[in-house]
Amino acid sequence: MRDGPRAMRARGELPDRIDPDRFALAPLAAVQSGLLLTRARRGAVALEAPLDCLRGHDDR
Repeated sequence: MRDGPRAMRARGELPDRIDPDRFALAPLAAVQSGLLLTRARRGAVALEAPLDCLRGHDDR
């Protein structure tokens, strides 16, 4: 997952102020947290939220 942001940095598509490794970790952390909350709350809303954001839109 780090290769994409690192390549974006190399092409000048990722601003210098953004750490490519942290940028790559953010979606993974959001989905893992969503999975944990989905199990605890017995509902998928906590997982749907980060997935919607990662897709680039929020239908709600």
